[in-house]
Amino acid sequence: MKKIKYQKDIKLFVNNSILDELKQCVSNAYPHEACGIILGDINQIELEQEDFQYHYIARKFACIPSNRESTVAFLIDNIVELDHIIRDNLKTYQEKSNQDIRLISIFHSHPAGSFPSSVDYKQMKFLDDFSGSEMDFVSKAFKNLIWTIMDASTSHMNAFIYFEKKLQQVELEIRS
Repeated sequence: MKKIKYQKDIKLFVNNSILDELKQCVSNAYPHEACGIILGDINQIELEQEDFQYHYIARKFACIPSNRESTVAFLIDNIVELDHIIRDNLKTYQEKSNQDIRLISIFHSHPAGSFPSSVDYKQMKFLDDFSGSEMDFVSKAFKNLIWTIMDASTSHMNAFIYFEKKLQQVELEIRS
């Protein structure tokens, strides 16, 4: 795979309690890849000289049992089922907190390493380009998603986005 560009205008913030949930999800799935969704906010932050950043703020994590149980693949093949999982988690969070949130990240693990595989890259591109008239919510939900990948052996994470028709790495910051 080509060298990955670093996208300076996008950051993902994850707090320690969500980090613990991510680690538990990975531990429960091991030796297979874990997967889940991260819900939260996207805020545009004004910087100096008319510059800005987008801050993706994690608010809720949902570990999803993969239907692939594999060391090299993850996620649910059924896009309708994934749509239901996303909607149910959004509704539950919004009812409890009275806050609007959205899908901001697809999470998964690798047995070793925290960079996208060629399979991940293809999936990122597919979901970013996905458009289906009957699945309007899902097609919008997958646009500009961050993909968070955790190394199952070290718990090291990296974050990536398929943006401007390229795979780009984004800064990931863990907050207390």
